Amino acid sequence: MRSMKNVPKVSVIIASHRPDMVGALLNSLPAQKNARPGFEVIIVTDYPNGSLQQKHPGCLWLFLADTGISKKRNAGVTIARGTYLAFIDDDCIAASDWIEQGAAYLDSHPETTAVEGATSIASDLAFSSAATREYRRLEKPGFRTNNLFFRTTRFRAIGGFDERFTVQREDIDLAFTAFEQGYRIDYCRDLRVTHRFRPGEKWDLLKNCWNRRFDPLLCKKHPGRYLKTIGSPLPPSQAAILLAHVLLLFALGKKRAAAVVAGADALLVSLLGLRRSGLRPFSVERWARESLQLLVAPLVVIAALAYGWVVIGRKER
Repeated sequence: MRSMKNVPKVSVIIASHRPDMVGALLNSLPAQKNARPGFEVIIVTDYPNGSLQQKHPGCLWLFLADTGISKKRNAGVTIARGTYLAFIDDDCIAASDWIEQGAAYLDSHPETTAVEGATSIASDLAFSSAATREYRRLEKPGFRTNNLFFRTTRFRAIGGFDERFTVQREDIDLAFTAFEQGYRIDYCRDLRVTHRFRPGEKWDLLKNCWNRRFDPLLCKKHPGRYLKTIGSPLPPSQAAILLAHVLLLFALGKKRAAAVVAGADALLVSLLGLRRSGLRPFSVERWARESLQLLVAPLVVIAALAYGWVVIGRKER
């Protein structure tokens, strides 16, 4: 049992599945330049964490044999003692005044249930591609839990994260649920973290397409907000490729028409693949990989949506 003396004001919750990255985040937390709020750090991992515990003995470590990020975060909250919950991802680095800024904002805005902070992207890659540029979307507000402070009592009143969302959409689902219960979420630019780029994920597009399997559940729970905020699980480029695939399917049996449509389809995929792979420096291997991903991406999204509708959408919370 932990002592109830010196109860922290902030409980930092980290759901980790990257043992090679979480160390840098933990190194940034003791450097918080103003410890007046008082904080504890709770890390829930799905990997053995004994060696990390030795390096960071001041943290509370939990092991959960489940890769679901929502379940790990909820497990961390169950033992949190802080008035505020500070969610951050294991591939982020906190600014030196992160805890101070988050606690101060909620202290001075009692009507606010949660506050999302600003995220900047760190990348030292020698090339720019759509994969690196897509990370820039994280710099826009989106209720993301890689930088979010939440009042503990209201988080628990909402019911926490819906554990059916195991890898994606759990944060926006939490925000939508908070709004529907009359709560308010603000945005504060002074609450800052840096998100690191993970260059080893070469097939990230297909992974993100498969993650769309959670969209049917999100749409089922919040149909109006989903249509207004997200609209379509297919971005315009993938919708164009899907249309080209459909036209090619209808053109089969007509050799000349099929050849024209197939050529247009291949040209579209190649150009979009070139846009994703980047030109400086140009890499044939990277261009071919991105083009292949784009070729099958719409089909992966359709399969993911079907799976989400039939399997995930029918699960009871």
